[in-house]
Amino acid sequence: MKSNFIEREGGFQLHFLEWKPQTASDRLPVICLHGNLSNARMYKWVGDELSSAKLEKPRHVVAIDFRGCGDSGLPEAGFSLQHMASDIEAVMIRLGISKAHFIAYSRGTAYALQYALRNPDSVQGLVIGDYPAHYTKFNEDWAKSMVNAYKLYDSWESLYNVLASSELLSREAFEAGKETYYVEKAGVIQKRYSKDFPVRLQLESADYDLTPALDNIQGKMLILKGMEPGSLLNDEQINAYLNYNPEIVRVHQAGHDVFEPREQVKEALLNFFSRQG
Repeated sequence: MKSNFIEREGGFQLHFLEWKPQTASDRLPVICLHGNLSNARMYKWVGDELSSAKLEKPRHVVAIDFRGCGDSGLPEAGFSLQHMASDIEAVMIRLGISKAHFIAYSRGTAYALQYALRNPDSVQGLVIGDYPAHYTKFNEDWAKSMVNAYKLYDSWESLYNVLASSELLSREAFEAGKETYYVEKAGVIQKRYSKDFPVRLQLESADYDLTPALDNIQGKMLILKGMEPGSLLNDEQINAYLNYNPEIVRVHQAGHDVFEPREQVKEALLNFFSRQG
């Protein structure tokens, strides 16, 4: 896993992760897009799996930290759907990639579809993680609640005690995943997104119907739909995808968290990409 940065307009650095196969492959690369308030590290297991030398045809995998998230910087302005799509374009241009498969989770789906609208020949296949073909406007109460919930911790132990008191979390699971969504800076543990990001995102958000972008997907689609409460994709919203003959996998024991490394999801992704160019 390699870490990379790009200087962007607005005076900030855009960060992305790369997994390159050890052997040459003629398969298209895979671009991974995280959801809201998440980051590229959520795709570490995906990058490891799809670039693995165990596969007959491993792939070049890229995961982007959108502005304000992960290790990317936070500009003063520029948080619209169009700006997020421009972050994808910047990475594609830097790497010299003109066409790729995409994996998108949650609101990352909207970013992928907006990118497809702007670049109609660049998205081959698309994996959608539990989200409709729609971008919704955030309300102010949501942004305020996210800022108010943004806590700092003086140690990893303090964070573990808080998390373990509110959910069933083993010490082993905490140690394995703590640096996916949290980071230590100057001796302080904090979330892997900027505290001001939710407010800036909310101010520039708007409602968009992105179903026209589905016409620009050149190849196959795979939809991962959570089966438990918390899923953000209902059957009516799935109907918007059905005209494109997607493969639909209903993920057991998952609400919206369909990209946790469950065996069902690993098998679905590996099978899907084994059939793609």
